[in-house]
Amino acid sequence: MNKTASVFARAAAKIGKWNWLLSLLSGAVMALAFEPYDIGFIVWVGLLPILTILWTGPAKFWRGFFMAWLYGMGWYGVSFWWIHEVGYVFNIPLWLFLLIAFLPLMAVYSAMLGLWGGLVTTVLRPRLEAGPCTDGMNADKRKAAWADWAIRDTLSTVGSAAGVAAMFVCVDWLRSSGTLAFSWNTLGMGLYHGLSLVQWAEFVGTTALSFIPAFVAVILWGAGRRSYIYFKGAGRHCRTWDFYGTMVILFMLFMAGLFISKAYSPNAMLRKDSTLALPVLAVQVNKDQKEKIKERSLGLYDGNVPLLLETKKAAEAAVKQQMQKALDNEHGLAFTINQPAWVIWPESALAFDLCKDIEKNEIFADDRPVLLNTRQERAKYAYLRDYQFLAKDFLNHTLPNFHKELTQPFVLISGVDEHRFEPTDNGMLKMAGMLNSMVCISGTEMSTLQSAAKQHLMPFGEYIPLADSCQWIQDTYAEVTGTQVGDGIHPGSGSEPMVAPVPGKEETVGIIPAVCYEDTVGTKLTKFVRNGPQVIVNISNDAWFRHSACGAQQARNAAFRCIELRRSMVRAANMGYCCAIAPNGAVIDAQENPHSPGYSFAVLPVDRNGSFTLFAIAGDWAVVVCLLLVLARIGLYFYHKKA
Repeated sequence: MNKTASVFARAAAKIGKWNWLLSLLSGAVMALAFEPYDIGFIVWVGLLPILTILWTGPAKFWRGFFMAWLYGMGWYGVSFWWIHEVGYVFNIPLWLFLLIAFLPLMAVYSAMLGLWGGLVTTVLRPRLEAGPCTDGMNADKRKAAWADWAIRDTLSTVGSAAGVAAMFVCVDWLRSSGTLAFSWNTLGMGLYHGLSLVQWAEFVGTTALSFIPAFVAVILWGAGRRSYIYFKGAGRHCRTWDFYGTMVILFMLFMAGLFISKAYSPNAMLRKDSTLALPVLAVQVNKDQKEKIKERSLGLYDGNVPLLLETKKAAEAAVKQQMQKALDNEHGLAFTINQPAWVIWPESALAFDLCKDIEKNEIFADDRPVLLNTRQERAKYAYLRDYQFLAKDFLNHTLPNFHKELTQPFVLISGVDEHRFEPTDNGMLKMAGMLNSMVCISGTEMSTLQSAAKQHLMPFGEYIPLADSCQWIQDTYAEVTGTQVGDGIHPGSGSEPMVAPVPGKEETVGIIPAVCYEDTVGTKLTKFVRNGPQVIVNISNDAWFRHSACGAQQARNAAFRCIELRRSMVRAANMGYCCAIAPNGAVIDAQENPHSPGYSFAVLPVDRNGSFTLFAIAGDWAVVVCLLLVLARIGLYFYHKKA
């Protein structure tokens, strides 16, 4: 070992006992690259501390696993701190919620990074070869020795960078689209600023974008180490061709992404004859979930009155805003005032529940023979009958009168709870749980209602994992809640998008439904993609997490769905971010203050000739490529080790 290499060894030995703390703190720093902090440049350098820790110590899998796991605990613990707010809704003390829910959940998420760290420390580790010993060599041989060393080190760094980046994509997929299904704040999402590099999500998906910053981080680390050792040993600077090449490729990706982003920008699209201008209004009343639960339990819930009033106020404000912009435009000789064609309310916003015949896929509000075996079922069906009357009154009177007040008909899209009814052998219907649904109301008859149920349920919040196969989980759940497993929310099914008219125009637009956090999992929406005009509609209720970073993170995540599918999106989120997003991921309009009642009004660009993107067709194909790359690296590692 030469003197230069020994410098690294001594430095590693001095700080080695503090590596656990440095891992935790550097992970917390990485969290600052995302909402609500949004310090974008950190995504490029945030991996450097953990790479240093992993590669300046012994190449042991479990050491790497533990250090990267701590890194993940710092990253996810800070980034997802907002999850603890749900404990407030259920009156759970903070310390208890952290102990039984938050910390175990973060530990599972961090285990994915732990797997990455274990392989990075061992299988994906670069050669880390010490500089050549050139004592007694003449100048030419000395120069040649250092040149050979630099080439070997460069090739090792590039190979390691590809493996490390590919593995990071794989572990991001495990958390975001695998069994954990929590895609928030993947590494690639930190590239959002500037909107250029993220345009490649149309081709490879958002998860695969993590390859870019992870690859760059390894190249930076390797080139920095090589430059230092080369300068100390050879007395001159070396050319870090891997760094130069990476910067050239990065610049090319950036410039190409810039042109793609411009092509899908709202202004560029609305100038085309093939683009439909769709005015949408998303409204929320900022209703606290704890207060909402209390009001309903006491029978004090005031129905849809607050939303109707807020919608009227929002529509009037939107018209005034357009008129003011037109007056401020000194060069404009003519202008158009757009009334909302679609009005979107948040998840579970309607003050009544609906009944749905699952076999016929039909919403009904009439007398049908229903089999009621228990007192609980009879009580539940009694209030459902009341809700059926409320639904009829809303459709036949409230909504038509409200259309007149706004002077123009509109399509209402809202969240609603649907109760499932299944046929029995004797021809009667039986109650079979509930659906968390989006409903599209384009008329005044039940037959004009379309609905799409949430298919991607939240574990523990909307279903109990493994409950169907574990009897003790079923028994415990029944004892605690007083109901059987399966009586709660059920996942929806189907792949047909809803279709809604555009009032004032003889056209219809397809709706890609995204209920709650379904707008954060790209592969869940691809099944609804069709050729022709389509819009992604998301309805959420972030009141479970109150005025936290949840809403901002979900809105940022949702922008990537627009890029992946090249569809505009409108979001209505109670206590969250009501906004409209263009096909390039740019926010067209957002609610001024998401922590108070308000609205977002925008004219969405809708491509009448919308087609399938590569991601919509092939999904996470790039993740499969990354997995194959990692497996190839593992195979080579054991081959060389055996040889």
